[in-house]
Amino acid sequence: MAKCGGCGKFMSTTESISCGKCRIRYHRACVGLLNTGSLPTSWHCPECKKNLLRDNGADTPVRGCASVAALESSINLMDTSPINNTALDDTQELNTDFLKAELRQLKDEFLGIIRSEFQLLRDDLSQLRSLVKLNNDRLCSLEERVAIIENQKVVQPASSEVNALITQLRNDINDRDQELLANDVQISNITEVSGENPINTAMLLASKIGVKIKPRDIVSAERVGGRRIGATQSTGPVETRPRFLVVRLARRDLRDELLEAARVRRGMTTADLELPGPATRFYINERLTKVNRELFRRAREAGGSRGWQFIWSKKGRIFARNKPGDSAYHIRCEADLQGVFNLTASSNGGVVASA
Repeated sequence: MAKCGGCGKFMSTTESISCGKCRIRYHRACVGLLNTGSLPTSWHCPECKKNLLRDNGADTPVRGCASVAALESSINLMDTSPINNTALDDTQELNTDFLKAELRQLKDEFLGIIRSEFQLLRDDLSQLRSLVKLNNDRLCSLEERVAIIENQKVVQPASSEVNALITQLRNDINDRDQELLANDVQISNITEVSGENPINTAMLLASKIGVKIKPRDIVSAERVGGRRIGATQSTGPVETRPRFLVVRLARRDLRDELLEAARVRRGMTTADLELPGPATRFYINERLTKVNRELFRRAREAGGSRGWQFIWSKKGRIFARNKPGDSAYHIRCEADLQGVFNLTASSNGGVVASA
């Protein structure tokens, strides 16, 4: 069986005709012919007819009008109106049914998706209600517990174990902070000049005490602390004490070498450094944390009041010794300070020597 060149459907030989030129077969209805009757062998399909060259015959519009019979035959052959073309009617009915089926299927699928989504939304809302109710219950319980605690007038004191743990944590944090300052030195009583370069000042000081330091050996150098300003009647505001010069070195061994050289040449003044201003004695010490500086200051005061000869710091740790040959005590916190120097806590948080 062959397919129709017009609608593309299969057809039998009895209901089809063949073009005399291209040999393509068509339904009679697809080319506007009656289902009965014979056709000449020279019949051409519409595609071949529109491609034929005009021969300017007597029946062309130029030469004159064609006969009425020929005109009607031509109209019958090419009539493709919906009234005479049954194939188009079948195709339209088939397309309409197909579209209806597709739309019905699409509608069912869409409704199914909407139902499933609404079901999921209901489930989520149900879970959300449960969580909200649970949180409300927990909040009510917490409010009741807070109210009970607020109504309690007697506050239980912290246990000794908790206090010991807090002290231990504070000491550990201070030791960690001190470890971060392991490469720093603190230089005091160096005259501060406007527009000075702290790195050049640190290199000059190191060279004077016999330690060779290059710019790449200094990570940073800066003045720290607040200015101490006093006033005189004649000259106006005067700085009573220069700020500390803090130098961070690239290596710890270089810091230790600088501290050792400063101990050997103890007693040098700013005049030896050829710095402007009156000659004052300067000091080079390792840099301590704020907690250790305060602890070191109080240890020196307590040791001085009780006649202790040695109070010093080494590698960020504070030590005390009463006389040569005695054991050295490591002071880490307030309790150590009280235990070493037999001090008692004062009402303002300090310590005083016991009688």
